[in-house]
Amino acid sequence: VAADELSLRRMGKLPTKLLPLVLVLAAQGASGWLGVSPLARSANYGRTASATLGNPFMARRRPARHSSGVRAAGVTSVRSMILGEKPVIENTGLNSRRISASIIIARPPEDVWRILTDYDNLSTHVPNLIASKRVPHPGGARQIRLFQEGAQKIWGFDFSASLVMDMEELFGPEQEHRRLQRKIRFKLIQSAMLAKFDGEWALQPHSRQLTQPSPEALESAKARGMPRPEALTHYSTKLIYSVNVTPRGMVPVPAIEWRVREDVPLNLRAVKTAVELLPLRPVDQLISDEQMRYAARP
Repeated sequence: VAADELSLRRMGKLPTKLLPLVLVLAAQGASGWLGVSPLARSANYGRTASATLGNPFMARRRPARHSSGVRAAGVTSVRSMILGEKPVIENTGLNSRRISASIIIARPPEDVWRILTDYDNLSTHVPNLIASKRVPHPGGARQIRLFQEGAQKIWGFDFSASLVMDMEELFGPEQEHRRLQRKIRFKLIQSAMLAKFDGEWALQPHSRQLTQPSPEALESAKARGMPRPEALTHYSTKLIYSVNVTPRGMVPVPAIEWRVREDVPLNLRAVKTAVELLPLRPVDQLISDEQMRYAARP
């Protein structure tokens, strides 16, 4: 393992039998965060958006394709709908696992998407992630390649590990003039510790509630000669995370199961907190700002 991939920052010795476990935990410090979401299977949507960084709001209506290029966000399976914060860990091979979990966020999908796609600032929101940044992609500026570095303190030792992933942003059909269903699919490109770390984040509308203005708000508006306050619509989103992981070499996969039981819920709650700290804004304004952000991308 190269020194820049895995560094032991504190001198000391570990029992030889514990080294594979320590290496896995160090790798999880770097990669246990940005996989993408649910156990969903792809299905055809009538309207699609570019899987790269094109403007999804200007996409033409066309059949969804399952080859590289234009793709639609898949329909989420019934099984993913009953996932909770406690990770579901499935044995998918001799040394492979699929790990899934979800959380409810009291904000519309546009706000959740804003945090998840702010790739250069993810380390400000996610525990144990010390660096996250876009790096050049051989396919050009419209493709997304992400470098991340994480850190963990394990048995008194400080470890760091890094990886490189390619990202795809996928959109479902337009609903109520909004793209409510979305995914970020990721695929491992380079890692010293992991042979496979592929998965996705998925966003689903969860609830919508109309709240009438309080009597106090009505009285205040009347006293000031202002128009009657309108009812407010409050949205929530279900964020679903799923990843297929295979360690590299002789690193034992059971060690990953132990680590993710702590890390996945922690990371989901960190994203939830970051989203819910965003200022509340009308959905129309969120949609307009999002359209401008995508139009300004290369």
